[in-house]
Amino acid sequence: MGVIENALSPVDGHLISISRNPMKGWYEIEVGVYKSWVFDNNKDIDCEVISENEDGKMLKIFPKNNKITIDELVRFVELIIETNERIADKEREFAAEMQKMKEMLEEKAKSFYSELDSLKDSSFKNLSISLEKGFSEKVPLMSTPTPKKGRGRPKKTKTDDKKPVENSGSTTASGVKIVQTDED
Repeated sequence: MGVIENALSPVDGHLISISRNPMKGWYEIEVGVYKSWVFDNNKDIDCEVISENEDGKMLKIFPKNNKITIDELVRFVELIIETNERIADKEREFAAEMQKMKEMLEEKAKSFYSELDSLKDSSFKNLSISLEKGFSEKVPLMSTPTPKKGRGRPKKTKTDDKKPVENSGSTTASGVKIVQTDED
C-alpha cells in the first residue's frame, strides 16, 4: 500500500474525489455520507451539500484559507465519520437498554397480573371455605358485618354521663365490639 493510499484509508468508503481548485489555490474533497449524519463548519474548514437523495448526501469539504493542507481536510472528514459512528453506537446502546427495560417491564406486568389473578381466585375460594365453616374463623378480605335491624346504628360514645351499653354479639371483622348509646 502506498503512502497516499495509506493516508486516505480512514475515509475509504466515503471518499468520492479529491480535486484541486486552481482559482482558489487549494484542494477540495467530495465525500458521501448517510442522510442522517451530522456535520458542521469550523473556523478553518467549510462543508457544503452538493447533492442529496433518499440514501444520503454528497458533501464538498474545502478550506476557508490557503493555509489548510489536504491532510487537514482528510482529518476533518475522518472526524465527521468518527463522530457519526460514535453517535450510531450510542443510539444502538440506548436502543438495547430500552429493549432490556421494556422486557423487564413486560415481565413485571406479567407477574403483577398473575398475582392479581391468583388473588382473585383465592379470595373467592376462601369465601366458599368460610361459608362451609359457618364464619367461625376469620377469613381475609371479608367485609365488615352490618348491624342487625332494631339495634340501631353504632355511634361513637361521648364522655358525658351517658353510659355505653355493649351490644353483645356484634363485632367488626377485626374483632372490635360495636358500642351503642342508651338513646337507641
